[in-house]
Amino acid sequence: MDVLNLMIVTDSNFLKPAVVMLYSLFLHEPGNVDVYLPYEDIKDYELAALKKYVESFPGKRLIPMYVGPEFKSRVESHRGIKIETYYRILGWGMLPESVDRILYMDVDMIVNKSLQGLYNIDMGDRLFAVCEDIFGKINGFNEENKERLGIPANGKYFNAGLILVNMEQLRKEGIVDEILKNVYENYPRYLYNDQDVLNELYQDRLIYVGWDQYNLPPCWYYMDKEAAARGQLRFASYDEIKSVGDRAVEFMGKYINITGQLANEACVIHHLADTKPWKKTRKPGKVYDYFDVCYEINEEPALKKYESFLEK
Repeated sequence: MDVLNLMIVTDSNFLKPAVVMLYSLFLHEPGNVDVYLPYEDIKDYELAALKKYVESFPGKRLIPMYVGPEFKSRVESHRGIKIETYYRILGWGMLPESVDRILYMDVDMIVNKSLQGLYNIDMGDRLFAVCEDIFGKINGFNEENKERLGIPANGKYFNAGLILVNMEQLRKEGIVDEILKNVYENYPRYLYNDQDVLNELYQDRLIYVGWDQYNLPPCWYYMDKEAAARGQLRFASYDEIKSVGDRAVEFMGKYINITGQLANEACVIHHLADTKPWKKTRKPGKVYDYFDVCYEINEEPALKKYESFLEK
């Protein structure tokens, strides 16, 4: 039977979002799913409960992979980003030979539709299938990231929250060792951890899939109508939206708000950065009305089921 190979990384602090994400995915993937979990900082009783939780769904398995403390002693993270994001790289190097491809997903994602269409794409000799970082593009920091990493002006900076990995090709070319070598040597300048590493090294080895389908962050999407008529996709930047003021009529003459349409049609919502529904320090915003519902409808049943497996 075909298996969807999935990888997540988390620690004890992010177990609840991980549980909710997995619940949403399992609802839309009734077939076999093997969940690989490279980890270092998860308590034994939490891991035992997570394994029981995952395997309470028909055809689902959890395969924990302990990475040990050495990596944490050699590398530092930046900007409050968890160092565990690097563990996906370690995990790729620990997978059995039988895994020829694997889908990595951040645990602050919610799945709304089947991912089979993505998982089964033809990758050829490309290493990764990824989505452009639309959040960074709208918020105005992608160009800085491209310049910092030497990405050509016509290139794209991608978000590593969702990556389909061609494991067969990675093994053939020794890619995991290449990535780790760069991490150990250059981690002080990688502001976004391995997301920066992958963007810097493999621009010509990527397949881009739709961010609107597979990596949609909570954001206002005001589409430029004139650009769309020319076949170009352009959205109002955050600075443009913020400075509308008394120019609302002019602004709405130029842009059309398609936020609700995108939120309703996305396969994957990505609650990245400070957009997380469970984050108490998140600033209030009307935009979250479009995106929080997908988390909220999964949260209660997921956590209730997981907590039933926790030892009292």
